[in-house]
Amino acid sequence: MLETVKMLLGIDEFEIALDGILNHFINQAYRLAYAYCNLTELPADYDDTIADLAVYLYNNRDSVGYKQKVQGERSVTYEGDGIPEYIKTALPLPKIKVGCQ
Repeated sequence: MLETVKMLLGIDEFEIALDGILNHFINQAYRLAYAYCNLTELPADYDDTIADLAVYLYNNRDSVGYKQKVQGERSVTYEGDGIPEYIKTALPLPKIKVGCQ
């Protein structure tokens, strides 16, 4: 997974200075995906989607918590719940948990 994330970010596979932070965002991507899908694990078929989410989280790490950011004449609106729509569509549909009464 780390090698895929590095490739997507254009980081040489032998460059290890960012490994810790990249592994952090890979773990965060898994947690977000599990929470979104209401699952405790995902099949390996979704590894590329998790890598995409980790890259998204890494690239947007300075904008966590912002809904909208304005810099001069430039305005950016961010995704609301941490997972962009294009990644949500690549994940399995969320499972509905039914509680027992």
